[in-house]
Amino acid sequence: MLLEKGPIEVPGYDELRAQAIHARELAEADGAPKCLTHNDFFNLNLLYGEDGALSLIDWEYAGMSDYASDYGTFVVTCMLDDAEAERALELYYGRKPTLEEKRHNYVFVGLAGWCWYIWSLQKESEGDFVGEWLYIYYKYAKKYLPLAISLYEKQ
Repeated sequence: MLLEKGPIEVPGYDELRAQAIHARELAEADGAPKCLTHNDFFNLNLLYGEDGALSLIDWEYAGMSDYASDYGTFVVTCMLDDAEAERALELYYGRKPTLEEKRHNYVFVGLAGWCWYIWSLQKESEGDFVGEWLYIYYKYAKKYLPLAISLYEKQ
């Protein structure tokens, strides 16, 4: 849909797109199983009950996907810093993640940033104002895609 508006003339767009494609290929080669994922996993979809119970709501985008997709969305939409992203992985695994687990999950942080960045460009092309979120999404894609790729290259 975005290309229907004309060529995408954002500086660095093609390079970032190539990184997203390459990172996705690397993650797919890991052979991680597909599972039910929420696909909109972030703090506003978590409800805390008075009894301490935690509920995840808003399952309209749920489907079968790579397990790391929810982690990626969570890091980006909650704007986690490096330490918080690392801590979230440790809590998820119940231990320090391996290099293989870390790089796989980091791909999905980059891809979540990329996905929402493209969404933001689309919305802006339609006249909607996305504001600082466009830059936030871009920042995560720009940081995590090359980071994840570099972790794969360390093999």
